[in-house]
This record gives sequence, structure tokens and C-alpha cells, in this order.
Amino acid sequence: MLAYHTAWLKTHYPVEFMAALLTSETSKPENVVKYISECREMNIPVVPPNVQISDANFTPVRTDSGEAIGFGLAAIKNVGHNAIVSILAAREEMRVQGKQGFASLWDFCERVDLRLLNKRVLESLIKAGAMDAFGPRGQVFAALDKSMERAQKSQKDTASGQSGLFGGIFDAEDTPAASRENEALPPAPDWDEHTRLQNEKEVLGFFVSGHPLDKYREKLRNLKVVDTATACEMKPEPQVFRRGSYEQQNEIQIAGVITGLKVAKSKRSGEMYAQASLEDSVGRIELIAFSTAYQKLAEKLKIDVPVLVRGVLRGEDDSAPKLSVSNIQALEDVEIKLPESLRIKVLLGHPDVALLEKLNAVFLAAPGKGRVLLDLEEPGEFRAVLEPQDVAVSADRLFIDRVEEIVGHGGVRVID
Repeated sequence: MLAYHTAWLKTHYPVEFMAALLTSETSKPENVVKYISECREMNIPVVPPNVQISDANFTPVRTDSGEAIGFGLAAIKNVGHNAIVSILAAREEMRVQGKQGFASLWDFCERVDLRLLNKRVLESLIKAGAMDAFGPRGQVFAALDKSMERAQKSQKDTASGQSGLFGGIFDAEDTPAASRENEALPPAPDWDEHTRLQNEKEVLGFFVSGHPLDKYREKLRNLKVVDTATACEMKPEPQVFRRGSYEQQNEIQIAGVITGLKVAKSKRSGEMYAQASLEDSVGRIELIAFSTAYQKLAEKLKIDVPVLVRGVLRGEDDSAPKLSVSNIQALEDVEIKLPESLRIKVLLGHPDVALLEKLNAVFLAAPGKGRVLLDLEEPGEFRAVLEPQDVAVSADRLFIDRVEEIVGHGGVRVID
């Protein structure tokens, strides 16, 4: 019965259901990663927290593109209960005044209690994306000191009754209050993608506005990789000991970002080894680098950009497997080995009379070294194999997909 109700809620109220599920799993980061991935598969965006609308927990929110799930303010490192209460109280006060939200970073700093939201808290809000409504994160971060200084002065004056007759019209620098709310941010450079995502990871524990693997999506389609969720479901092969050593097992490759590196000394051998986690967009798997691998890969384990990790699964039947690492390579440096030749099946009775012209356009758009053979078929009668002159292509997965959009699924066969 419980399973039925769960399925019904997930079907009829997917955003509310997944928001509640994420809130219930906040103490288990691996589950949060899994459910964020599930949300994206359901076309439910998961967006960064927002001081204008976020509650303490994961909450359904309305964005320009539709419904989404917003991170809660309580998920942000360094942002405690009292700080959240101050933000929500300031929002409620504005609602009573008929205002839609904080007008600017300065307006936010002036309205919240800066005794509860110190610089560290505000920096964490910016890093999490909770202040994106005020402008690019790099510029908001650069404006923070001045905004806090002016707001603290204003709050102290108000508390001591020194704001004077014109306290609500002019600030301490004789700037009209209406214009200071819309004051331009300093011309600081915005954070690049790597900095933005690393900052999100630092204060939220997750990549939210994107993932470091996103830019390598096409490259990964051309590599024989498995994701962490699949790897964790795989059963480790038994170790076979022959002639003084363990026989090499089948290796797998997983792409992701290495986190939580810990180096320790083996009590048995006295040698150093390392443990870490490898995270991709759907989950994480534990890594272990035994002494021999650690000696070779110590520096590569510290890489903070996406990597391709090769190894074999280790583990017992009653525990999640770990990947015993044999090699690590920065994904940026991985070279793809493309097919040297392929065959494309073309039915002579195909209804699209412009089929060959379309194929030629795809060939010209993907120059490379791959040889192309055309299997011209009259089903049940004959097949002629042609090799177009002066045609060589870069036959990656995107190329194959585009060809199969023309000739049909399964119409391309790699022959090397």
C-alpha cells in the first residue's frame, strides 16, 4: 500500500514529492546526488537557493522556465538557523509593506540583522548562488565589503536614534536611499565556470548550476565509461591468485571529480595508500589506491578537474564496491580513438530522394581520417559496396547519430 501511495504522489505531484524526498535525505549526500539526478531525468530542474524565495528546506519554486525545486537555505554551509530566521523575517516585513523582494545587495544588507549574518555567512550565500538576483556572483562578491559597511553604519544609527530627520531619505554618504538600492555593482570580473562550480561544491556539498562533466558530454559518449550508479550495482569479480600475484581482472573506466582524498599508512605493511570518492552527475563511488598504485598516482589523485579513472571493482557481497585505481588521467588530456573505417547501409528504394546529398553534407561537416564504405542495397536482390573518392570523416558518436538520422537506426557499422 505504501509503495502504491508513493508511486501515486510521484506521478501526480512530482515536484512536491521530490522536494520532500530531497529534504528527508539531506544527511546522506550520496542520496541527494542520486535524487538530483533523478529530478533532472524527470525534467524537474534543481536550482540554487535564493534569498528572495527559498525556505529553510528544499522547496518547489517557480522560475522563468516553469516549476523547479530550489535548494533550502539550511543546506548552505555557515548559514545557521538564526541567520535564516532573520532573512525570512525581513521578507515578511517587505511583504507587509507591499514590496516584492530585496531590491539589491545593499537593500538586503540593510534589512537583515548583520549581527546574525556576518561576512562569512554572506560570502557563503553568494557562493551558493543565493544572491544571483543581485547580479553576477563575482561582482556581488566584490561589492560585499562596502555594502556591509554602509548597512552596519545605517543599522547602528537607527539603533541609537541618530538617523535624524532625513535618515530615511539619505544615507551616511548623502546618497538618496532610492538610488542606493539600484546602485551599480563594481566592474569586477565574473567567476569562470570552474570557480563558480567549486564554490557551490564548497558551501552546498553539490554542483547545482551545472556539473564539471557537462563540457565533456560528447567526449564521454566516445569513451567506454560507466557511471557511478551503474558501477555501484555491478558485482566485483572474485580475485584469482596465480603464480605469486593476483590475476588482472577486467577493468572499467569512470569519469568524475575526485573528492575527500585521505592518505594513510597501512598498519600491516607500513606503506602509504589513499582513499577518496569519485563523483559524477548521478552519484559517487569510493576509490582506493593501494600502495603500488598510490606511489605512481599520488599527484594525480589531487587533480581538482574532471578525470578518467581506470580500475577494478573490489568489495564484499554485503557492501558497496570500491574502485581499486590503476590509472588516472585528466579528462581534458584524454584522446579519443575514432574508428578508422565504417560501413553505411543505404537502401536503394529509400523514399528520400535527397538522401545521398544529405549524407554528403554530413561527411563534409566532419572531416577526418575515417574511411567510408556505402552498402547500396536492394533488399532480397543484391548489394553493391562503394567507396566514395576523397571522403574521409571524423566518425565520433555525434557523426554516427547524424548519419543514422538519415539512413535509419542501426544503419552504421564500425568495421575496425
